[in-house]
Amino acid sequence: MHGAAVAEKQMFLQHHQSQPYDRSMWDLNRLRMWRAVVSTGSVTDAARNLQYSPASVSQQIIALQQALGFPLYRRVGRGIEITEAGRRFAQETDDLFDESARLTDVVDALRSGPRGHVSIGCSSSVAREWIPDVLREAVVRFPHLRYDVMTNEPSSGADRHRADVDVVSEPGHTEPTAKGGGSTDHLIDDTYLLVLPAQHPLSEHSVVSVGQLADEPLLDPDVQGSATGDVIEHATRAAGFSPRYAARADDHYGILAMVSAGIGLAALPRLAVAGLPSDLTSRPLTDPTPHRRIMLHVDRRVAHLPHVEFLRAAFIRTAAAE
Repeated sequence: MHGAAVAEKQMFLQHHQSQPYDRSMWDLNRLRMWRAVVSTGSVTDAARNLQYSPASVSQQIIALQQALGFPLYRRVGRGIEITEAGRRFAQETDDLFDESARLTDVVDALRSGPRGHVSIGCSSSVAREWIPDVLREAVVRFPHLRYDVMTNEPSSGADRHRADVDVVSEPGHTEPTAKGGGSTDHLIDDTYLLVLPAQHPLSEHSVVSVGQLADEPLLDPDVQGSATGDVIEHATRAAGFSPRYAARADDHYGILAMVSAGIGLAALPRLAVAGLPSDLTSRPLTDPTPHRRIMLHVDRRVAHLPHVEFLRAAFIRTAAAE
């Protein structure tokens, strides 16, 4: 312990009488208040977030400090400054709150049976554009369920687990993939757009042919294997050239940031292009027009469940609105 910290603790002990802390009787509400104070750096802000009065929060953290026997904070003007020990103590309560949440789930399960969950696999663009609409009513209709939304791209690999409800992308130039063990719905054909800086010369065109990209540095949105990579490779081969990639990334948000930085241009599905930054624009691609097929697969083992039937209908309805 540094000299300043030792002196600070000695001064605190001179003015406060502390009793050995009963570690079997942690007051979670008091600890929650302290965690909020550390997070916000302010008693007033913590009280507002927790919907308590500042006086109540102040009273509780004073009591906590006295019980612990070491300074959690020091007064600085009209505010406080968290001590190193106070910050460390708040961090060390993480496991306690995780365990508290786990025990709450156990109690809920003992009262009403285990809480069910349903897994949904989709790309990040589907998660952003469709999942909010799909789940908005689902969580009201089936509040006892937990909805686990998992990214399913890259679409292959030993660690790829099929979700109960799986929204997958397939190259549009191939035949639809027949998948056993459940139902399959064709949701939409998602065409690709060229994303480029708003001041790029190609932005003057209302439509860009794939062949016009032959001499442009491109960004590859396919590092580990996905339908997007196959779609772009097929389109460039059809236009008579091999793409010249300046950089690669599986995440289309990273791709968009690199386009903004002037690193290259990118061909991305329309769903991934919604809400572009103001410095970027998009143009339809043609000759050929790249597209992916978005399919919905539902595991036959859960297809009969009411909440899964609801999710299937919600995905079909949301896709039809595109």
